[in-house]
Amino acid sequence: MSFEARTIQQFSVHDVPEWLQVGDHRAYVGYIADEPEGSNLGLAYIRFRRGVRFEFLWAYDEVAVVTMGSLTVRIGEEALTATVGESLYMHAGVRGTFDVDEDVEAFCVHYPTDAQAGREWQGDQRLPAEDEIRLVSIEEVWGR
Repeated sequence: MSFEARTIQQFSVHDVPEWLQVGDHRAYVGYIADEPEGSNLGLAYIRFRRGVRFEFLWAYDEVAVVTMGSLTVRIGEEALTATVGESLYMHAGVRGTFDVDEDVEAFCVHYPTDAQAGREWQGDQRLPAEDEIRLVSIEEVWGR
């Protein structure tokens, strides 16, 4: 599937063209669309293995809809957990920590796109840093 910005489309996790690994964590992101594809929104799937824990600081507003497992985000001492069918909203500029107790998959939508946010961001260093993200084969690292 290739993303077409000017039409109605249906897609699933199987339509992700390539997966990126976040640092040395067993945390993976697969973009469906971003600015280079002509989208006004960033559309991506995430897959995190049980035990993943890392800080994030987004330059965009994001909603993550859990499609498998559960996703916990910690902001200071507060923990929010979403299970299948539930969503988490993460506001741009708010530092949090992913704390994953079981394998999780979620569909994420963010605005603006990652490309636009990266150009326009004026805050602290975004986390994870761009140089901590690398291309991987999801079949090799996720396996079902």
